[in-house]
Amino acid sequence: MSRSGTVATFWALSDPVRHDILEQIATGSNVTVTQLADALPITRQAIARHLKTLEDAGLVAGERQGREQRYRVDPVPLDAAGRWLHSRAAAWDRTLERLARYVEADND
Repeated sequence: MSRSGTVATFWALSDPVRHDILEQIATGSNVTVTQLADALPITRQAIARHLKTLEDAGLVAGERQGREQRYRVDPVPLDAAGRWLHSRAAAWDRTLERLARYVEADND
C-alpha cells in the first residue's frame, strides 16, 4: 500500500520503534545504523527496515559517506503534519465555541 503526505508521516510515526529511531537521529547529526543499533534494543536489520519506512515517508534522508550510510531528519513532512494538526485543533476549537454558545443560550 502506497502512502503519501501527512498519512505517510503519521503512519511512520505510529510505530514506537520508528518514533525512537527518529528521536535518536534528531538528537544526533548524521547518525549511522551502527550508532542506532548501539542506542536501541533491536537488530541492525530491524533498524534498516524501519529506516526504509521513515525514508519512504520523507522523514529521514540517508547519505553515503564512505562505507556508511548516515541519516538526518528532514523537517518538511513534520512541519506539514504540524500544520495539519493545528488546522484540526482550530476546527475543534470553533466547534466547541459554538457548542458553548448554544448551551449558554439554552440556559438563559
